[in-house]
Parts: sequence; structure tokens; C-alpha cells
Amino acid sequence: MGAAYSHAQETSSVTLPEIEIRTLANLILQGAGKSDCKPGECSILVANFTLPSGATSPLGMQLADAFSNELASQQKAIQVIERSRFQMYLEQERIPATLLNSEKAIRWLGKQLGATAVLGGTTEDQGASVRVHVTLRSCEKERAGPVEEFSFPDPDSNTDLNPIDSFPKTVPSSNPSSITLVLRAGVSGGTSPGCSYCHQPNYTNPAREAKFNGTVLLQVTVSAAGSTVESKVVRGVPFRLNEAAMNAIRDWKFNPARREGEPVTCMVTIEATFRLH
Repeated sequence: MGAAYSHAQETSSVTLPEIEIRTLANLILQGAGKSDCKPGECSILVANFTLPSGATSPLGMQLADAFSNELASQQKAIQVIERSRFQMYLEQERIPATLLNSEKAIRWLGKQLGATAVLGGTTEDQGASVRVHVTLRSCEKERAGPVEEFSFPDPDSNTDLNPIDSFPKTVPSSNPSSITLVLRAGVSGGTSPGCSYCHQPNYTNPAREAKFNGTVLLQVTVSAAGSTVESKVVRGVPFRLNEAAMNAIRDWKFNPARREGEPVTCMVTIEATFRLH
């Protein structure tokens, strides 16, 4: 896996209220038992703090980093999972923050990274100040600690709270030595491949329990013989549905793309949709 996506150019540089963060971190740890988080038996993941829409912001990431560091410094008997692992997971799975804006999704995410509890927070623009709400939730049970909150002045909140992507917009390029010729569908005189056998991907149990509906966007390389050579997630979803989509597309059969009448290897964007009826 490559290096985690960096928001160096976008990260907020607000001077955070250290005393309020320290006080809230202490309150969260005092009430951690309500989230089944006990010293020696608990691992906490601090997720990116979000806007009311669920999107991530530079300030939300800065606050999450600060709370993660403060929790780790106050309670050595509770493991705090490194924030870099969280960011690397979002980059790998390419899951938009807005799809994690639910209790079931955030609990699922915590379990993927070995957490027993997840600290989530929201940020709300109040003009020249920002209101912050923080909650610790159990990953295993539908239990949560009390909502803690505070406000602090931020004259640049219109910039600090701008939504940002939680992963790079571009998909990592393929290894050119592994595929002899790749054309993009409908470009340079090539046609697009068409499905001849394209079964629906299977739902995962966590997605079914959450009653999740969504679409995985994939970049798929289809060979001249009409089979899937490679697939990559462009925009993913939670609940291990990325893997389910890629497993299904691996078995799909296509009428290959053609150029000047001859079948050619082609790269195409495909949607794998999950809908519960």
C-alpha cells in the first residue's frame, strides 16, 4: 500500500482550544464505560469530525487529530488507533465521508480497524465561532456515551469548514507491463464493451443489516477476449461491498470493444449498484 493521502495543502491551521479539548477528552474517558470501553480492554478510533452534511473539512480533520492525541496522552490503558491507519483505509477503499455519516457505518468502520469504540464529532458554523459535538460509540453494541460539546472562535470558519475529499481524486495507474494495450471506451476510434453475462453482486451481511443502498464506481479493464483483466475502485462504499462488487465483476463476460473491426483491450467505467427491495 502506498503512502496515505496528504491534505498538507488543505489542512486547517486554526489555533484549537487546548483546554476545552483536554477537558472534553477527560469527560469522554470518564464516561467511556457507557460505550463498553474499559481500560485494558478498549481500543478507540477517532474518525474525522464532519459537517452536518457528513462531509469532511480541514478543521474536522485537525480536531480529530487533536482529540486522538489528547486521549492517548490521558489514558495509557486504552489504546488509541493511529489516525494514519484511518486515512489509509479511506484512501484504499475510496469511501466518501458522507457515506460514513451513520451510526451503523461508523461502528462498522471501527471494527475494520480493530477498534472497540469510535469517537465521532460534528462541527457547525456559527458565524465567527464553531460548535463542536463529540460522542463515543461502542463498535459491538448500540451503546454510546453522552454527547459532549463546546464552542470556540474561528473567524475563518467559511474556509476551515469547506468540504474536502477524504482520498485522492485520481485512481492509481495500472502497471503498464501487465497489460499490452489499453484503450479508453469510445476513444481513438474504439467502441465500448457490452455485457454478455453480468450478474448482480452479492450483498454482505453488514450491508443487509444496515439496509444500505449505494453504488460502487469501478475502473475496469476488459480484454480483447471479453474477460475482466483488472478492476479498481474509483468511488467506494462501506460494509465490504467494494470487495463484493470486484468479486462479481471478475466473473463478468463482455462483448469486447473493437477498433477497425478488431477486438481490443479496453478500459471502461462501470457502476455496480446495490439495492435492497
